[in-house]
Amino acid sequence: MANFEIAYKKTNINEGGWNHVKGDTGGETYCGIARNYHPTWQGWKIVDAFKTKNGIEPGQKINDPELEKLKKQFYKSKFWDIIGGDAIEHQNTADTLYDFGVNSGNPRSIKNIQKALNIADTGKISDELIKAINNPLSYLL
Repeated sequence: MANFEIAYKKTNINEGGWNHVKGDTGGETYCGIARNYHPTWQGWKIVDAFKTKNGIEPGQKINDPELEKLKKQFYKSKFWDIIGGDAIEHQNTADTLYDFGVNSGNPRSIKNIQKALNIADTGKISDELIKAINNPLSYLL
C-alpha cells in the first residue's frame, strides 16, 4: 500500500515556505497552505507569532516541530485521506493523485483519474474507483 510519508516528503519540497504574492487569490501562504482558503488552520498562530517576533522572508520555512506536525496533519486530512491514499497499492499512482489534488483540488484530481479509467466522473473516491486504480487493466480492457 502507498505511504503518506513518502508522498508528503515530495509535496513538502515542492510547496516551499512562506509567501504573500500580490494578486494571488489564496493570499498569504505557508508551505502551500493558503490563508484565504484555510483561515482556521492552527498553524497560522505559529506563523503569525514568528513573523511578529522575527520577521519573515519569501520562501522562508519556520523551524518549529509543532508547526511541522500541524502542516503534516493538514496535508494528510485535506488531501491524502480524501483520495483514499492508504488504499492505493502503487506509491507512484498515489503520489500523483495526491500531488495533483494539492495543486488543483481533490475533485479535479479524482475526476481526471475517473475519466482515464472510464468511470463516471463524480469527483469523489469510491470503493469502485479504488479497485480500478489498483487494477486499471480490468477497467480498461
